[in-house]
Amino acid sequence: MEEVLWSRVFLGGQAVSMLGDGLAVLAVPLLVLQLTRSPMAAVLASLPGSAGYLAAGLPAGVVADRVDPWLVLISGDILRAVIFLALFLLTRSALPAAWQILALAFAAGAVTVFADTALAIAVRDVFTGPRVLSANSWLESANQGGLIIGPSVAGLLAAAHLLHDSMLIDAATFVVSLASLTGAIRHRHRAVAAAPEPATWRALGRDLAAGLRYLAATRLLLTLLAFMLLLNLCLGADKLIIFLVRDIVHLPPAQVGLVVTAGGAGGLLGAMLTGRLCRWLGPVRAISVSAGLSGIALIVISVASSAVVAATANALYTWAIIVASVTMRSLRQVLVPRELLGRVTASWRLGGQGVTLCGALLAGAMTAALGGDPRPVLAAAGCLTIGTVAAAWWTGLRNEELPAALTTGTGPPAGAAAQPAAR
Repeated sequence: MEEVLWSRVFLGGQAVSMLGDGLAVLAVPLLVLQLTRSPMAAVLASLPGSAGYLAAGLPAGVVADRVDPWLVLISGDILRAVIFLALFLLTRSALPAAWQILALAFAAGAVTVFADTALAIAVRDVFTGPRVLSANSWLESANQGGLIIGPSVAGLLAAAHLLHDSMLIDAATFVVSLASLTGAIRHRHRAVAAAPEPATWRALGRDLAAGLRYLAATRLLLTLLAFMLLLNLCLGADKLIIFLVRDIVHLPPAQVGLVVTAGGAGGLLGAMLTGRLCRWLGPVRAISVSAGLSGIALIVISVASSAVVAATANALYTWAIIVASVTMRSLRQVLVPRELLGRVTASWRLGGQGVTLCGALLAGAMTAALGGDPRPVLAAAGCLTIGTVAAAWWTGLRNEELPAALTTGTGPPAGAAAQPAAR
């Protein structure tokens, strides 16, 4: 009973820190835009998370597998609390340069990559069987809730000329998370792992190569990775949704906000319902169905001419993406041996972030080439997504056998290495 209590405290602390992440999503760009009207600065202010994975994704995986992930989580909370406290003091007491805010924001983004990678291992250590899926659904619900509540709070603080206080609130959320971790760490599952080689550059390279080899040699993981990369390339077009409803459909700002909020609500609902959908359809079917629905939603968005249609389609789109994401994350935690989970997780997310960025740039370039009309690009992305899902299903996914651990609780205990069939 005590361990169940502390596992809930652990998840609650992570949920609070995710509220801080949601607050920073809008607060940091607004702070930068108070200092400069540079479009490049505005773009950079929205990229700390993506840039963090591109810069630190692979090292984060190696570190998380070599070091106790709980210590990585604690260090991440301390560092991010210090960074956001520094941002608060910087923006409160002086007129900082935009580059100073950006530098600290990018540092926080890099630290978050290490913490998120360690979190995947910590969840694997604490939760077993279907509780892995439930824990991931809870965390994603908190993340989506943070993306709804955080920007709203930042907007209210900005209207009251108290935007700098958002940095102090963000720092406080990481202190709360730190407090939850210091309690939960005494009740954590202690996985038995062989002592790693001394951390020479050659040893670190071997560690990274071992994770990549495992990912490449495990048929289901490799199939899902290729599937995810192709989908993310297509789904990079979703960055055009706000442009479409604002500049093409000509919705007023309040209705643009409605479309964005509907997406957040859809994501929250998707996170809450992922477990039920996986138990009903099975994990692979849940991924395939939700990915196909995301393509249909993009096609509907491409022809939307009203706020109601755009908001409904955006809610469906985000719901589908979150269901697929949470299910894939849970599958990795069940399938991948614990000692390789950090490297596989970081490599997976790095690939996803990089391909999504390429997809967004490609979608933007195609829209510009079409005279600024994003509708054909969104429709093409939706059709390609559906085609990718159909091809992946008929060429391999429908024949994959999964361990029972994800939905029935009959799999390996926490910390044990689940060994999927390799090619």
